[in-house]
Amino acid sequence: MSDQLTALNELAAMQHDAAMADLSRHNRAIQALDTRISELRARLYSTPSTEQGDALPLSLTSGHYDTWQRWAERELAKLNTDLARARAEREAFVAAARLAFGRKSATDALLKQQKDEKRIAARKRLEHNVSDDQLGKKPLSF
Repeated sequence: MSDQLTALNELAAMQHDAAMADLSRHNRAIQALDTRISELRARLYSTPSTEQGDALPLSLTSGHYDTWQRWAERELAKLNTDLARARAEREAFVAAARLAFGRKSATDALLKQQKDEKRIAARKRLEHNVSDDQLGKKPLSF
C-alpha cells in the first residue's frame, strides 16, 4: 500500500508541475500578445516625424504609409482576436492547475497520515516492549 501511495503521490506531483508549467507558458503567451499589441498601437497612433533626408515624406505622398496603416489595423484586429481567444482558454489552464493542485494536496495528506500512523504504531510497540521488559523483571530484594 505504501509503495502504491508513494507512486501515486509522485504522479500527482508530476501532473501538478506539468499543469503549472502549462499555465505559466500560457500566461507568457498572453503577456507577449499584450506587448505586441501595445507596441503596434504606439507605432500606429504616433505622429511620424519628418526629418531632413528621411524617406517618410515620400512614403506619405506615395500612399505607402496609408497601406502600412491599413495593414497595422488588420494586424491589430488579428492580435486582439488572438488575445481574446487566449484569455478565454486561460480558464481551462487554471482549472487544470487547480485540479492537479487538489490531487497533489490530497495525496500529500494521505502520505502524511500514513507516516503518522506508522510513527504512532512504532511508538506504541516501543512503549509496549519497554513495559513488558519492566514487568518481566523481578525487583531486587535485599
